[in-house]
Amino acid sequence: MIGDLQRRNIDAAFNTLDVTGDDHIDQDDFRVRADRLRTLRPDMDDRLANDLRETFDAWWEVIRRAADSDGDGRVTREEFAAAIDAGLEENPAYIDQMERVAQVIAEAADLDGDGMLDRNELNLIYKAFDVDVAFSEETFRRLDSDGDGLFSTTEWAQTVRDMFSSTDRATAAAVAFGPVP
Repeated sequence: MIGDLQRRNIDAAFNTLDVTGDDHIDQDDFRVRADRLRTLRPDMDDRLANDLRETFDAWWEVIRRAADSDGDGRVTREEFAAAIDAGLEENPAYIDQMERVAQVIAEAADLDGDGMLDRNELNLIYKAFDVDVAFSEETFRRLDSDGDGLFSTTEWAQTVRDMFSSTDRATAAAVAFGPVP
């Protein structure tokens, strides 16, 4: 059963994926997000660009197979939430695909390739997903636990995992889409 915080994050994630705002997501929405991430680095090599496309295509296939109950090639908000709820309860590996997406997103935003993200690089992720960068400040503060101005790409991947799986309001994932009500 999805908790309130998870539902809020799932709704927010759906909103970021629904590029057209038509209350459906489809493969084109996922490809637009992958393409926007490719623009983060003008010098992005072909390997990473292809990895972004392939990872987002694979993520779409996981979502489509799990959620497109009527087979129309589109997923509604309700189908998306139900698929995540079922995936979390029935298949622990389900969320691994989302974590893989988070890893490739972090790699795309890691402009200097050091395996760490700074405030600017986190803001790039927010911009690529059309999420208000003002929300990134508290997320960054929670991720940068030692105050050195950086956090690892692994910590980012865990935050994305937590967006869908955690009910802990103290995590960075709890504030990733804005203040916790």
